[in-house]
Amino acid sequence: FLKKLWRIVGSHRFQSIWWGDNGNCVMIAERLFREEVLARRGPLKIFETESMRGFLLQLNLYGFCKMERDSLISASIDELRAVAAAGSALGKLLFYYSPFFKRDYPNLLRMCTQR
Repeated sequence: FLKKLWRIVGSHRFQSIWWGDNGNCVMIAERLFREEVLARRGPLKIFETESMRGFLLQLNLYGFCKMERDSLISASIDELRAVAAAGSALGKLLFYYSPFFKRDYPNLLRMCTQR
């Protein structure tokens, strides 16, 4: 799960999930993520789950915490403006954080363990 997540967050092929500005959190455009990632079938399927709830449960299982919008320090003003300009096609914006899931530190992934 974590290796797949790491790959898609850093990939330019997916517009529904990306690193927060400083690489310390994962930003997910919920509606687009459902269509772009979770709706894949067959050999293109990425995660075992097809539901957003199941995906978020996996994040929680690996110690990710949901960040509230008002506590964000990782998203730049330009980044948030771009998301707002994209409109409702993206859906609700979700922010998740783990101290062991950081953009420039793939070696920390081994510290992420299931609860």
